[in-house]
Amino acid sequence: MNRNRRSRLRRVLAVTFALHALGAASFVPRRAVAADKAGGGGGDELYADDAARQRAISYNRQREWLTVIGMAWGVVVNLVALTTGLSSWLRRRSDAVAPARLGATIPYALASSLLSSLASLPLAYYSGWTVEQRYGLSNQTRRAWFGEQLKGEGLGLALGLPLIQGVYAVIRRYPRTWWAILSSLTVPFTIILSNLAPILIMPLFNKYEPIRDRALAERIKALAAAQGVTISDVLQMDMSKQTKKANAMFTGIGNTKRIVLADTLLNEFTPEEVEVVLAHELGHQVHHDIWKLIGLGALTTALTAWSVDRLAAPLLERYGRRFGFDQSQGLADVAALPLLSLLLSAISLLLSPVQNAISRNLIERPADQYALDLTRNPDAFVGAMEKLGRLNLADPRPPRLVKWLLYSHPPLQERIAFGRDWREQA
Repeated sequence: MNRNRRSRLRRVLAVTFALHALGAASFVPRRAVAADKAGGGGGDELYADDAARQRAISYNRQREWLTVIGMAWGVVVNLVALTTGLSSWLRRRSDAVAPARLGATIPYALASSLLSSLASLPLAYYSGWTVEQRYGLSNQTRRAWFGEQLKGEGLGLALGLPLIQGVYAVIRRYPRTWWAILSSLTVPFTIILSNLAPILIMPLFNKYEPIRDRALAERIKALAAAQGVTISDVLQMDMSKQTKKANAMFTGIGNTKRIVLADTLLNEFTPEEVEVVLAHELGHQVHHDIWKLIGLGALTTALTAWSVDRLAAPLLERYGRRFGFDQSQGLADVAALPLLSLLLSAISLLLSPVQNAISRNLIERPADQYALDLTRNPDAFVGAMEKLGRLNLADPRPPRLVKWLLYSHPPLQERIAFGRDWREQA
């Protein structure tokens, strides 16, 4: 590598780390705000004492730092693949071993995915197992955690390899309009995946069975039916085999539509609290939020793909030969995949605050309002939010930038205050 190239690479890395350091500066752990300065409570509704609250804040700051480090590490891995010529070498080797009709795309994607997963494994292990064990949230053994990672990797490859082959086939066939074609295919693909996930994908990781408390199941079904929503069943999942955290979800489309409750939630929540949680999920169905999210996803996908198409061309022209790309193929050269990943990550990071704001204010807040209006039980709503926060070790008042970048739901303290305001106004 000549001096000019080394200098240019150092500048790229410096700018990259500077940007991530700027974002990371907002995640520095802070002292708890006194209750009288925090608008009342300061999170006391969730945690009995300051030590418990500080433990939750410490857990969340670590998770946020690890998110930033993970983004920075992804940038570094892709830059190394480009600047060292690893990506172009991998494409040449894939060309040499793959059948001519198949091409280099699948062998390249397979090898690069495995290498990327290995490079990210230490961070994933620390974030997904070590930290969760340290704070007493994980129920998994080390062996079980690695088993799920292998299962997830296998599933990702089974779904991703044919998908990426199709993506590159479209790019090669329609080099000018590929972004519009792929964006238009997002909606049917998402619908199919949403329909199949509850019966084909989710059971690979957890056991799903009809809820054992049949009286509660009928109560929930009646609640849904009264709002004109038919659900196939109310199920419980063995979430406790992985974590002490709790969750509930409304999943599936059409004949796979179902309500799923974590066993951790059923063990800790009263029937009234379960009902209000499910009323929130029911609100998503009544408001057709899944279709709103699919539409939002299609819009952001189109914007992202169009931006990548516009940004990639000049970058390929300027750096393609240096990175060993096939200039005659342009974007269709699979060796440019790390460059596309960098562009996708950058654009997604820019769009995520807007997506999160839409989710918090136009999806989740109305669902909370719906749950309160339907159940007329603000005490159960507040109690459910408090228990959910304690079980999940939630940060009641995250820093504003953290909320802006990472929170698709309102922070727990905001939701508790919302429930109390509803009670006062009712």
